[in-house]
Amino acid sequence: MKQIQAVIKGIDAVSEITGKVMIWLVVVLTVIIGYEIFSRYFLNAPTRWAFDLSYMIGGTFFLMGEAWTLRKQQHVRIDIFYNRFSPRGRAVIDIFFYLIFFFPLWAGLFWALIPYVQFSWELGERSMQGYWRPIIYPFKTVMPIGVFLLLLQGVAEFLRSAVIAFGGEEIQ
Repeated sequence: MKQIQAVIKGIDAVSEITGKVMIWLVVVLTVIIGYEIFSRYFLNAPTRWAFDLSYMIGGTFFLMGEAWTLRKQQHVRIDIFYNRFSPRGRAVIDIFFYLIFFFPLWAGLFWALIPYVQFSWELGERSMQGYWRPIIYPFKTVMPIGVFLLLLQGVAEFLRSAVIAFGGEEIQ
């Protein structure tokens, strides 16, 4: 049981650190968009780079924050019946849905993203959205990293539910 607790706490720590670092991307994004607004409307000189950076930073924030959001139990959940069950009943339901939906979906996406990102690196892919055509493969690399971190946090949540389902106490 102590090993399971250590694994859960380790994964939770990774998600917490990642989430706290990613929160600062909101500040960076705000500065970039603020500069773009100032430059566009007060200096009459819009930037060529703000759009591309804003979607890359926003996407990174979203993707890298998924695991932290799962850790905090903040993903949308339809809980009309869920909250009426005992903690053990909820744990059994969670185990079922992690095995049937969560792990197959996110593992499949992770698996599909690897060649997608690899091809982007081999090609030296650039964005076709903006005028300055920035490199995009580092941003695409964030996709499998974010999905991997989400899967990792899913393992922690699955183990947390398994402990409760088999009569143990909830691990915070």
